[in-house]
Amino acid sequence: MRKNIKGIWLYGKSGSGKSFISNKLSKKIKNSFIIDGDEVRKLVSSDLGYNIKDRTIQNLRVLGIAKIAISNKVFPIISSVFLSKKSFISAKKNKILILNVVSEMKKKINQKLKNKTNVVGKDLHQPTLNSLTIINKKNLKINIENYVKQTN
Repeated sequence: MRKNIKGIWLYGKSGSGKSFISNKLSKKIKNSFIIDGDEVRKLVSSDLGYNIKDRTIQNLRVLGIAKIAISNKVFPIISSVFLSKKSFISAKKNKILILNVVSEMKKKINQKLKNKTNVVGKDLHQPTLNSLTIINKKNLKINIENYVKQTN
């Protein structure tokens, strides 16, 4: 990560490890602030549903909170299930690194249990930094620790 990165936005499926990574990063990145999409939805966006239009509005609200954090010299660590194209473009312009979180272990579990609908990855496997891979838009695998070292 370059020194000019002003925040990180983790997005991915439920149970992929976004909150786990956010918490790990917040302990290692000075002056960081976690913006959890679920908390924002509960406390700020309770008026919204889950269709694409409402999810896009939710993303813009989360991004607004991140911009406030950045303007106050705080490093936002954002996590959400959905990331709209509009938010992606705006986050990039605001020097927020966008990362898609994919749990390699969860992918393996899902492949083995493909036909079972009631299986939740986090119940089967407690994620660790070693079992999680972050994949950016170019599908490059990146080590979380490298991001942390370069952020501080």
